[in-house]
Formats: sequence, C-alpha cells, structure tokens
Amino acid sequence: MSTFAQLRDCGEDPIVIFEELFHTALGKLLPELAKAPWYVREREVVNLFVFGHLIPQFQKKNLDISQLGIEVAVQKLPKIIVAESDGAKSSKQAREMLGRYADIVVWPHAEATLWQTCKPLVQVEWKHISCRTERPPDIKKGHEDDIRLLQHNRSLVCVSYAVLTEWHMDQRERYVEVSCKRIGVVKESGDFWSRKVAATCSESEIAVLQGPHEKVRSRPQACPVCIPQPSA
Repeated sequence: MSTFAQLRDCGEDPIVIFEELFHTALGKLLPELAKAPWYVREREVVNLFVFGHLIPQFQKKNLDISQLGIEVAVQKLPKIIVAESDGAKSSKQAREMLGRYADIVVWPHAEATLWQTCKPLVQVEWKHISCRTERPPDIKKGHEDDIRLLQHNRSLVCVSYAVLTEWHMDQRERYVEVSCKRIGVVKESGDFWSRKVAATCSESEIAVLQGPHEKVRSRPQACPVCIPQPSA
C-alpha cells in the first residue's frame, strides 16, 4: 500500500490544496526562465515546470506524484460545426475526440486514466513564447484558443488553467512573464496568477540561440556543465 497521500483523501478541498502548490511552483519557475532562455520549446518548459517545480511541491506535502501526467489523453465534448448550405446555416456535431492530449493532468488518485472513466481534478494547457519565436501573435492566439477549448469542456474536469509564458524582447528592457487563466465549472474564467521578472541572463546568451535551427543546434558544445573539465 502506498504511503503517499491521494489528493481526494487529504481531508481538505483538493482544489485548494493544488492551487496552493500550483501558485508556488509558478512563482519558482519564473526566475528560472528569466535566467535560462534555452528553454525554447513549449514541452521543454512544461517538463521543467512539472519535474523541477510542481513535483517538489507535491513531495513537500507527501502527495503521490503518480497523480501527475504530461501529455495525457483526456475526454473532449463534441464541437458544433456551423456550415452554410443554400444560404441557410445548419449545425452538426463533430465526432467526439477521445484521444486529445492535455499538456498537464492532475488526477484525484493514483492509477487513474481516461480509460478508467476517471474525471481529472486539473487540466493545464500551456503555450510558450521564447526568444526564438518568430510570430508571437500566433502563439497568443493559441493561448486564447486554449481558453475557449477549456471553457467548452469545463464539465469534464474539476478546474482548468491556461498558462502563457512569454519572453519580451523590447529594446529598452528584457523580461519574462507568466500569466494564467482559471476556468472553473461554474464561475466565469478569470486571472489566477500573473507576474513578470527582468531577464537575468546576458544578451549574448540570447543572441547565440537566434538564427537558423541548423546553425544554433550544430554549434560547438558550449554548456559549461557538459564540457569536460581538465583533470587535476
């Protein structure tokens, strides 16, 4: 029998418990992103957040970390497609998408999955604008799409969040911002957490990441941690 606690058995509102941990983890992620522009891809940021910050918060509460999942299949409601035919509008339901993957899922207990007909406690959708993003407005539109999708499927999960992490590269200042929208079952969507922090990396660390993919990824090894140190 597992000695780790399940969120549903904590004796408190599991959403309240999770949001406390989630808030703390987001706060710890932000300064790390501000010093590390090399987390370029959305999945890289999601993995950093879950393994580097959310799991440690779960461990502090002695919570079972197997309740967490990345890229997990969740149920979706059918979409309504509106089509025009002979000047008149008609609607039909699109096929239900059972295989849609959520960026982060928190289950109310261990060994829970869609196929077990379990209802997720939490679903998180994430978008990231890095120092390499060529069209930030497209990513912001994707973030707004996430919010609408979570609103559409709000009955299938206890609470959802749409997170946007963004590098701002203004001429006068460089900073990283995290914003998070909360989508509940009953209440209207609202801001859960938003904050920005000035970049703490050097301009050269950003500059070396920009340009063609082939050039950036094929450059000589430069990571100070990976470069072998001369033996004494």
